[in-house]
Amino acid sequence: MGKEIITMGSINQDIFVNTNVYPKHGETVWVQSVNNQPGGKGANQAIALSKIGNQVKFIGAVGQDSQGKNMVENLKNYDVNTKYISVKDDLNTGTFIVILDENGENTMLGTLGANNHLSEDDIQRAFENTDAEYFLLQLETNKEAIQKALEIANQKNIKIVLDPAPADGYHEEFLEFAHIVTPNQQEAELISGVKVKDKESAEVAAKVIKSKGANIVIVKLGEQGSLLYMNNESIFVPSYKVKAVNTVGAGDVFAAAMTVFLNDSEDIYSAVKFASAASAIKVSKAETQEAIPTYSEIVDFMNKNEK
Repeated sequence: MGKEIITMGSINQDIFVNTNVYPKHGETVWVQSVNNQPGGKGANQAIALSKIGNQVKFIGAVGQDSQGKNMVENLKNYDVNTKYISVKDDLNTGTFIVILDENGENTMLGTLGANNHLSEDDIQRAFENTDAEYFLLQLETNKEAIQKALEIANQKNIKIVLDPAPADGYHEEFLEFAHIVTPNQQEAELISGVKVKDKESAEVAAKVIKSKGANIVIVKLGEQGSLLYMNNESIFVPSYKVKAVNTVGAGDVFAAAMTVFLNDSEDIYSAVKFASAASAIKVSKAETQEAIPTYSEIVDFMNKNEK
């Protein structure tokens, strides 16, 4: 286990709706199931960092409600350091409705709630007295908090892994701080203006994204694999083929697994391959956080699926 990793992001109560049919406007549809699960991109990443094998310091916020208490207890159960999760008075914990279709693809509706009210003090305290070499974050919190966290991490020479999701939270000035940025196809298109559909277009997009400030660009192409672009060269990393059941959190697991690997090794190609295996395991199961694999599970999966 390497030095601790700092992460920052959202903590949500997710309500999953499993359906084969999307309702039309004004229509009522019977669905297969409705269930509650802890979620939030930040919480998913923090738990993945911990389960895969690292000490993790998590910066986040919940409301002063039962959902917030439950979400914090859930993080503690996964050995995540929750000291820097603040409780915001008169605000609700973030809540999202997740609609899953028969292919495991998801559509979401939600409110950020307390996630949108992280303060500079919340962030500053977490970065004191740390030996972290990596800071992992995504964009499901407020812009001011993200900007401040990026600036502090940069001042401390902590390498920043930026998962630019959700796309609604993206601002171009974030890229100048990123050591590694990991957009999916839609995010890569938003950032670069290039329609991303295959390896060739992913490389074009990656070059544009790198020109905006990031050192290393990894464009995730779903079941096709990932395009790694660095030092003016591109390498394609194939995906592991599995039956997708629930894609929620796949990008979170990818980013976390890669960061854990890099915390002990500078082999970026192997880190992306490791992350691809981790996300493949995740999407093959119905749960979100419970489905996040451990380090040994990822290694076993890779050994069984080597080509």
